[in-house]
Amino acid sequence: MKKVIIGLLVIIGLGAGVLFGAGAVTKDSGSELSMAMDNVNPLIKTSTVYGITNAAVKKGKGGVGEDIYTYRIKTYDVNRQARWLTFTADKRLKLNKYLRIETKGQNVNSWEAVSLQAVPKAVVQQLVES
Repeated sequence: MKKVIIGLLVIIGLGAGVLFGAGAVTKDSGSELSMAMDNVNPLIKTSTVYGITNAAVKKGKGGVGEDIYTYRIKTYDVNRQARWLTFTADKRLKLNKYLRIETKGQNVNSWEAVSLQAVPKAVVQQLVES
C-alpha cells in the first residue's frame, strides 16, 4: 500500500512539474503544438497584450480557398512583459496599427485594432522603444 501511495505522489508531482514547466517551454513559440498546450493548461491564465502590426510572415490558403495571412509580432502586457505571438488573419492587416490581443499563453483567442488612446501608456512606451 505504501508503494502505491508513493507511486501516485510521484506521478502527481511529475504532472504538476510538466504543467508548470510547459508555460516556460512554449513562450515565444508560434507552433500549433505550443498553442494547443497553452490552451489546455489550467495554470496558464488569459491575458491582454498589445502590439503593432507588421508585414505578414506568410500567406497561404484556407480550407475553402480563402487567403490566410500569418503574423508574428512582439507584444507587451501592462506589466511590460514582452512575448512574441503568432496568429492568422483572413485579411491583410494595415501596417503600424495598434492591436489589443486576448491570449492564453501562445494561443490567440481574439484580436482587434485599437486607437493609440486605448493602449496603456506604459505599453506604448515599450512598443515605441522596440
